[in-house]
Amino acid sequence: MKNKLCILIVISMLVLLTSCNKKTAVNSDNNSSYEVGIAVINNHPALLEIEQGIIDELKANNINAVIDSQNANNDANIINAIASKFAADKKDLSIGITTPAAVALANSIKDRPVLFATVNDPIGAGLVDSLDKGKNNVTGSADTLPIKEHLKIYHSIYPFQKLGFIYNGAEKNSITMLKMTQAACDEMGIKLLPITIYNPSEVNMAAESLVSRVDAFYVVTDNTLVAGLTALIQAAAAHNIPIFSEDYTSSLNGGILYAIGFDYYKAGRKTGKMAVEILQGKSPESMPVSFMKYPDDALMIIDMERAKALNIEIPKELITENTKILENK
Repeated sequence: MKNKLCILIVISMLVLLTSCNKKTAVNSDNNSSYEVGIAVINNHPALLEIEQGIIDELKANNINAVIDSQNANNDANIINAIASKFAADKKDLSIGITTPAAVALANSIKDRPVLFATVNDPIGAGLVDSLDKGKNNVTGSADTLPIKEHLKIYHSIYPFQKLGFIYNGAEKNSITMLKMTQAACDEMGIKLLPITIYNPSEVNMAAESLVSRVDAFYVVTDNTLVAGLTALIQAAAAHNIPIFSEDYTSSLNGGILYAIGFDYYKAGRKTGKMAVEILQGKSPESMPVSFMKYPDDALMIIDMERAKALNIEIPKELITENTKILENK
């Protein structure tokens, strides 16, 4: 018992010292209350939008809860420590945003509900065995990308033949997206050149090794790549290579020629609805995986300055009411 207590103390100290954490009371004037833990892998704006969407949905449904939000700063050891802390705290509900956070929670918590948010491949990650229902105490929402459809759109803008793909080889969702991208490229007659990274500091080296061999770069929702995206944008701009992306929020600062991404605040609200149902007594096992849908839940962004610099004309039919145009900074 003493050893277990020491371990819990060490875990709690590790989380407090190395993660970004905050506690928020939601609708604290109600009688019943819940402890809800939210684990986020890093500070990417899309992930914070998901978190805010979840909290806003709890508020909208008058759920009285204390939200314990923990951010792992892209550190696998910290996300595991956060999961252990939530397990020890016996949260009424633990929510993992992205695959690494969700898997850590599911591995650590077996006796309380776990909800995953925006996992690209929940079956491949081992979170569920079927999309039609949860697995024991685990269910959630997915943001599976229509990669083949999007690549055809990108190719209509710029007919690349060699496509650079940087990904974290330790992220299960990234490996799944690599396989999907490879299959689509094979069908389209495009050569895919993938490079593996394991932390954001490696993005620059990976990009520099590809710039002389590719016609374009393709960015998927890989947390590690997105954390180091500035290095890729700089390398691509220096060599006049376009970047196409599935990550909308990281494209808002410019540098990405064309991006199609999901509205992640809306994803948070969808996940929040599932959280409300679970807190009101519904079994996660009885709940199917919820999906973001293209194009209904999608947002597009075009950097016209990059288009002009690359002498690329964006087809007018790709500009819709859900398209944001970046121009003149």
